[in-house]
Amino acid sequence: MNNDSFNSALKAKIEQVFTQFKSQSITAEQLAIAEEGFIFSEVNPKAKILVMGINPSLRNDFVGSNGYSYNYDHLSTDRYFKKFSTLLKGFEQFGITYCDLFYQRHTEQKQIEYFLRDEKGRDFLKSQLAITKEVIEHISPELILLFNRKGAMFFSKEWIGYTLEQRAQQEPHFEQIDDLYNINELETSIYCSSFLGYRTRKKTYDRIYNDIALLIKSIT
Repeated sequence: MNNDSFNSALKAKIEQVFTQFKSQSITAEQLAIAEEGFIFSEVNPKAKILVMGINPSLRNDFVGSNGYSYNYDHLSTDRYFKKFSTLLKGFEQFGITYCDLFYQRHTEQKQIEYFLRDEKGRDFLKSQLAITKEVIEHISPELILLFNRKGAMFFSKEWIGYTLEQRAQQEPHFEQIDDLYNINELETSIYCSSFLGYRTRKKTYDRIYNDIALLIKSIT
């Protein structure tokens, strides 16, 4: 399936999940967020590095003219995405792309809690993760960089359907890297980092940069 067809199918699947969820008796907080609609990333299926976050914000200045998708390749100067371009500068030859775990739009990440409180909300999240799993397997990256440790809970059998196994500390290059896992169902490693933002301390940023530089050495 070419990328245009994949994105068209992706939009239809997300739309169906949101329509079905809004048709149920859900909480006012859940409905308010669902009514904001969805946004998804037009991923590069040839990328070896997949950067991931939790969910898109309510900003519209990064969204494409179609109103429902964006392209990471065009966002190197965007106020949110440029930090990844800066961090990964020099590694572009491996191909870098981006997607979120979820497609619902809210700026405060704590609002994800609205969907964890009841079964309908959890099922809504799981339905989105089933789509994200398809996206990940469409790309088949060698390395996933998840810049949110809270998001790591969703990389489990219960949620997205994957099993994580911590990489052995004695492996070459990786003896000093924490939060590095294998996804058993894929030939993919995932690095679960703290959130990267303007408040990130230089010491933390340098550690993340050094970890990633070591990890990328493992990419063939």
